[in-house]
Amino acid sequence: MGQIERDLLDEKPLDTLLRKLILLGGNAGSPELREWASRELRGYGRDEELPSYRTVTAPLQVDGAVPGGFVHHETIGSMDIPDFARDDINEQVPLRMGVREIRSMVEQHGDDRMVKLQPPGSADLVTYINGTRRMNGRIVALYWSVSTIAIEGVLDQVRTRLAELIAELRSSTPVGEALPTPAQAANAVNLVINGRGNRVSIAQASNGGSIASEPESETPRFWTTARLIGAGVVGSATIVAAVIAVLQFTL
Repeated sequence: MGQIERDLLDEKPLDTLLRKLILLGGNAGSPELREWASRELRGYGRDEELPSYRTVTAPLQVDGAVPGGFVHHETIGSMDIPDFARDDINEQVPLRMGVREIRSMVEQHGDDRMVKLQPPGSADLVTYINGTRRMNGRIVALYWSVSTIAIEGVLDQVRTRLAELIAELRSSTPVGEALPTPAQAANAVNLVINGRGNRVSIAQASNGGSIASEPESETPRFWTTARLIGAGVVGSATIVAAVIAVLQFTL
């Protein structure tokens, strides 16, 4: 733990710190420490629960072709999205990629300060919208326009959670012990990362040992091809007309 503490103060790269936490979790016999650090490094799968700090707010935007020209970076509302997709495509952006990929996005888009992120299944959704339209014009791309400041904020949140985790492990580990117990490590992860569990306090027992409180025990949805086909026709013309109207308004 001491090495991670020093590296945190020295502002060492986040991926390096997380790899050291994996090793600490192995030495302490804690699958919870290893799992959290591994997910932050590799990214979160679509069937894995995403921590709240990995969701940012950003506008939905479209690029489109209308009679006479093109429009770019046109903001639309979530109500302009077909109703069967609104639970998954709105102004809330889940960042599931690993911390190194997140850092690369910030570095590559440092000049324009914005990153285009396509929602999962956006290509199919654009095809669906364009295929059911009743007006001239079409959507070329649908994406979130995410500020690099918001993305950097996610990396800072991960670093802060790591510091809180190490501090919790330090406070729950008895003096003279090099490593926390698996139960103490699991409780620290539940408390800091998941917002559950008990804060552990260490007290000296009369026999010179220590007493610690024990912790409490304790997909994203998306549409299918069948839903895209069967979503149908009800209200589709109105939805598409609203989107195309936004595009034409800017010309």
